[in-house]
Amino acid sequence: GYTALGEALSTGKVHSLRNLTLFLYLDPGLAPLCEGLSRGRVAPPVRLHLHLSGNNRNGEIGVRRLAEITRGGKLSGLHKLVFGCSGGAISREAWREFGEALTHAEASLNSLERLRVIRSPDLEWFTPFLSGLARGSGRLPAFCDLFCDNRSPISPQAAHSVSALVSRGSVPFLRDLEVNVSNIGQEGMQAFASALGSPHVSALRRLDIAIGGSVHANSAVHVQMFSNALSSRHLRRLETLCVRGVGFVQEIRTLCVGLGSGQLAALRELRICDSHLGAEGGSVLSKVLVAEKLPCSESFEAHEAELTDGGVSALTETWMSHPPPPIRHLNLWGNELTAAAAEALLGLLGLKRLSLLESMILRSQFDFDERSRRLLSGLFPEIVEFREHY
Repeated sequence: GYTALGEALSTGKVHSLRNLTLFLYLDPGLAPLCEGLSRGRVAPPVRLHLHLSGNNRNGEIGVRRLAEITRGGKLSGLHKLVFGCSGGAISREAWREFGEALTHAEASLNSLERLRVIRSPDLEWFTPFLSGLARGSGRLPAFCDLFCDNRSPISPQAAHSVSALVSRGSVPFLRDLEVNVSNIGQEGMQAFASALGSPHVSALRRLDIAIGGSVHANSAVHVQMFSNALSSRHLRRLETLCVRGVGFVQEIRTLCVGLGSGQLAALRELRICDSHLGAEGGSVLSKVLVAEKLPCSESFEAHEAELTDGGVSALTETWMSHPPPPIRHLNLWGNELTAAAAEALLGLLGLKRLSLLESMILRSQFDFDERSRRLLSGLFPEIVEFREHY
């Protein structure tokens, strides 16, 4: 049945087929399906979305067979590749073969746009896969989106592979990058930051990076390297930046050097998440969250960033005394704020210092007291929104 299905899909027997999504489990059924696919080809105008899941040692032959037909140009219509697996039961060499097949000169994956890793408890398999991907001699001219679940840190070797892909110009139109680099070590971070500072990253529009935290001894050095990359002219088209895991005040100061370098004039959305800002971190951020530094910033989010009342007051005081960016959306959810922060926000809203503001997201539990919540939502019902979950 698997072989017949693969043959039917690849030999044009479904004449009107234009969009094909295959959810494939890494089990013994994968190899015969690939055998069927090898009898023809899934090529444009068919757009193939391939979802791989599971973790079965019996899927080893299937992964190798998938690599073989990919390398032979049989899946040239591949548009999106999604991994929802741990993959530990499959050998590293098999994953390396599959990665290398994607950038093989004869694979002709000119339509591949997205590679996403979701729901993967570990990324041991991802390291050899990326190694193979970076080893191939071909380019992915349409590739624009690399997403790796930020809950799972990549390895130092994986960071080197991502850096090689970018620096070598293999993915010249990469627009969206999400990755956790908190465990890649100093050499890995140096390579990664170097790639972000190269001309080949100029198409990048969205960057979501988990970078540091207090448990990492070298996190301050990593943030310094990342800040240097933000200061390079090659990220000047970046529109959305999310930074996760900034733990120390000195890290925040270092990050703000890059944010305020003048090279991020196109930035529209800044998010600081899962971090420790406190009062001093909020004060440091306030110096760059002004129109002079970030003239296009329409959205600022400090989500579960441990921003305190003092940090909120620092932000509002700066926006009272300096021209703020054209902020339309302000998200301060999950920071355990009190009535003092509410008073600062009420003053800011009352004087309409953020004249374009359309929404302010706050947490309905733990943040503020009942009176503060009632005042904020009652006086500014069209702007302030309290949410229990986010």
